[in-house]
Amino acid sequence: MDTRKLIMAAIVIIIVLIGAYILITNWSSPAQQEQAPKYIEVTDYAGRTVKVPTNVSRIVAIGPGMLRLVCYLNAVDMLAGVENAEKSWNPVGRDYAMVYYEKFKNLPVIGPGGPREAPNPELLRSVKPDLVIMSRVYVDLYDPDRLSSEVGAPVIVLDYGVAGYLNTTEFKKAITLLGKVLRKESRAAELSSYVDSLVSDLESRVKGVEQKPSVYVGAVSYKGAQPFTATQGKFPPLSLLKTPSIADETGKTGFISLDFEFILKKQPEYVFIDLNNLKTVLDDFNKDKAKYCSLNAFKSGKVYAILPFNYYHTNVATAIADAYFIGKVLYPDKFKDVDPAAKADEIYSKFLGKPLYQDFVTGLKRGFGDLSDVFKC
Repeated sequence: MDTRKLIMAAIVIIIVLIGAYILITNWSSPAQQEQAPKYIEVTDYAGRTVKVPTNVSRIVAIGPGMLRLVCYLNAVDMLAGVENAEKSWNPVGRDYAMVYYEKFKNLPVIGPGGPREAPNPELLRSVKPDLVIMSRVYVDLYDPDRLSSEVGAPVIVLDYGVAGYLNTTEFKKAITLLGKVLRKESRAAELSSYVDSLVSDLESRVKGVEQKPSVYVGAVSYKGAQPFTATQGKFPPLSLLKTPSIADETGKTGFISLDFEFILKKQPEYVFIDLNNLKTVLDDFNKDKAKYCSLNAFKSGKVYAILPFNYYHTNVATAIADAYFIGKVLYPDKFKDVDPAAKADEIYSKFLGKPLYQDFVTGLKRGFGDLSDVFKC
């Protein structure tokens, strides 16, 4: 074989080797890239650094308030299952469940749900989630790192404040963090901006009001049926209106059980009653009308119904809607352009894509308004 043939043979061999290398590289790169996970790192509400895959598509939300945040972010299609509580409890009062209850009924059960029931790792693992969103309430019941190991998916712990209260700063932080890991950043930003606009609007309406009326909010929802004397310090809708309740004079926060004599002594000009517990109050009223009619608010017909907003953590949309109705009652001149029912539907539509006010009226038998037709002195 002469030199020319040797050179040509060498060239052919080199070309073949290069072609083989290119083919092998092209075949292996996608697989290698697919096997190489991509993550974002976030610090959750338990102070843990959590690696979350960037391609999350199957999620579960466990504990008070977590499924609500998922629904507010329009991420319901990512749900792989729901807690049994979401199927067995009456959805009326949980704004997100009133919209998505039919969808929830068709999803697998991932655990019992409720504020005091520990997560079920076996049921969680069975739906193969990419991410578990866990309420900080559950941290005391089950170690999130242990749960992550047992489920085979990252667990991110979230919270948006004390149940029954409305901390808009914490809500925005939580929704922003969850929006980041679910690739819903723009939706989280939209909601945060909307909440800011509502808070600013409420504050501006009552700015400069020097004479604040005397107010009492009774039968506030908390762990089941509550009587008229059950109330709350720093009641969120009133706080949004920079208006105190007579309960604030006790110096206590959280849920408070007052003596009826305390309410009688303070003689609030206006009384608001949580519709969840209207029947309980009405039953007691009918047993002793004289007791209630000794309150000036009952005698003058200044007793009003508000929507319940504390049901498996704070329903943010409902708490703000209540603030607009209460503002309309207490400061009619400042809220003369507001139709509380229409405003509630605007808020629900923004948070959940559906007007819900009439659904509340249907489920609770009535909505915003005075209660002089049932409390007759």
